[in-house]
Amino acid sequence: MKFSIIIPLYNKEKYIERCLDSLLDQGLEPNEYEVIIVDDGSKDTGALVVENYAKKNEDVRIELIVQKNQGPSAARNNGLNKAIGEYIYYLDADDYLAPNALKCLFELSKQYNLELLEFDSEYINEGELPNFSKLESKNLTLQVTNGLDYIANFGLRNSACFYVIKRSFLTSTAITFLEDMRAYEDMIFTSSVFLSANKVSKANLDAHRYVKVAGSIVTSKDSKKNLEFIEGMVKAVEKFDSLIKNYKSSKSSNLKVIDRLKDKQQAVVFALIIRAYKYRLDPKVFNAILDKMKALEAYPITLKMEGSSNYIRPFINSKNSVLLGLRVMRTMKFL
Repeated sequence: MKFSIIIPLYNKEKYIERCLDSLLDQGLEPNEYEVIIVDDGSKDTGALVVENYAKKNEDVRIELIVQKNQGPSAARNNGLNKAIGEYIYYLDADDYLAPNALKCLFELSKQYNLELLEFDSEYINEGELPNFSKLESKNLTLQVTNGLDYIANFGLRNSACFYVIKRSFLTSTAITFLEDMRAYEDMIFTSSVFLSANKVSKANLDAHRYVKVAGSIVTSKDSKKNLEFIEGMVKAVEKFDSLIKNYKSSKSSNLKVIDRLKDKQQAVVFALIIRAYKYRLDPKVFNAILDKMKALEAYPITLKMEGSSNYIRPFINSKNSVLLGLRVMRTMKFL
């Protein structure tokens, strides 16, 4: 079997059918791929939609796994445990693929014996449905490199949805999504994959649409989820510290790679400060968080920023100013 497509499903009944429809138009025979949907304790009828969809498309291997709510990391890991495809693709339930995308990506991955292949994607707003042209791979020539050189020269994108990955590589390296994180787990996963991969490349194929949907984990207004998100961001910074230290101790240490990883780490810290304001976090709690960031040498922020972000960096790098601003935000009724 060529592909296992793993889809975590949580309260996405409105979108999952469109996602599945796109998978039926991938240029693959029904016996060449499987779709594993892991319902992560959804409160809607998404699982029922999948069951009905599978009945209508019995020639396609569609497996539904239902679990108690454990987060997308556990859902993806449980899906991987069931997968038998040569290549793995992690797709979000509210996203979708261009026609023939997986056929092209498999052909290129096999031709160049890749462990990981990146492709193009575009962020779009909910309800925006651009037309796709059918993709072809025959005229594409890829440049193959190892993951470290790729990071140093090109950086890396955060979401696992931007890559297809060889299953044997994932099993041999034991790289999985961290289940104790509810934020930025993709960033840690993809960084870990690139640090270990020997054969990676990028295909200029417009294969994927990343749909921005109101009510996602990132955009939720639920206070409990917001706190989990903050905790996840702190864990992401800590995990990056471990990745950087482990890589520094290796014989192949490259300063460009370290800089790229530090940039990723500090981007999380910057986002953490912004979200602390958005969530009106307790200044005492955030004081302890900033102390931890400083101990990890992730704060103050040295990351090069563009636009308005660069102008507010002096404020963000002043701990006293940040905490004072939080106190003001908590005492006044800002929108």
